[in-house]
Amino acid sequence: MQLKRLLIILAVFVGVLVVAIMGMYKSWNAFTSGGIFGMLSSKGIYKMVDGTSETVILDHKAERIVAVGPNAADLVSELAGDSMVASTAAPYQTSNGVKQRVAPNVKAIEALKPDIVIVEDDNGATDLVRPLREAGVKVALLRAPKTVNEVEDQTKAVGQLLGREDKVATLVGTMMNYIRDTESLRFARRDEQKKTVAVYNENGLYGAPDTLIQDMLKYVNVDNAATKVGVKRSYVGKKDDLIKADPDVIIVPMDIKAADFNRDAVLNSYYNDPTLANLKAIKNKKVAILANESILAKTYHIGRGIYFMAQMVYER
Repeated sequence: MQLKRLLIILAVFVGVLVVAIMGMYKSWNAFTSGGIFGMLSSKGIYKMVDGTSETVILDHKAERIVAVGPNAADLVSELAGDSMVASTAAPYQTSNGVKQRVAPNVKAIEALKPDIVIVEDDNGATDLVRPLREAGVKVALLRAPKTVNEVEDQTKAVGQLLGREDKVATLVGTMMNYIRDTESLRFARRDEQKKTVAVYNENGLYGAPDTLIQDMLKYVNVDNAATKVGVKRSYVGKKDDLIKADPDVIIVPMDIKAADFNRDAVLNSYYNDPTLANLKAIKNKKVAILANESILAKTYHIGRGIYFMAQMVYER
């Protein structure tokens, strides 16, 4: 009798335990299938910490993306070109098409119903971030990278947000291949005297402290003309600074796809300028034109720009 009672109690206990376990299982499933946890675990991790220190999270892979600014357009078109519905500016890489241009204002962008708006930190574009967010639009702000490493990190972050990590590997790999080729050129000429390089065009002398061009020149292993003459942070040097630096090589950033671009005319404007006649770069015919996308853009294209500058410095 006592054994029978014990078996009944044990059976009841097991039944209660099974019910409890099933309830916990259902609760766990409900938790993991919804909310932030579900978003990140069952649908992938689509997030990044942007330039405002905001953690931007998408609950699905972005299929409608608006880019604000040429660098943002450049990066988004490379990572997710088919999903970029509009841009406020043409990308530096002109082969990357844009479906439509949109005015840089909240109403115009909101009307496109974007999953995410990628905004670059340039020309007052940051003024759009808060009002877009207040209108319920997801926004990620990209601060201008100041180093090659920051370009790599930003490419990876945007790729993760957009769910295009596979494309990130290709873009970063391309950039790093150019840098490795640059190192090979440097090694082959390692015994030569270090040269001075100026990145200069009609806008002035680039390469001030804490700028991406300054960091790019470090990879080429040359003396930066802007640093040499003391161009201050946040400034662009003048023609007098170029003359004072007396560079061995002058790199001229240009929009080579512009309708009125004429390579010979640009080069002659330097070689025939009497105020520049005594510069080493002019005497030795070491002025070279480099596409804006490879040196002024703040995306993976800078790898090609670094390699091009190295070719001008090290190849005979």
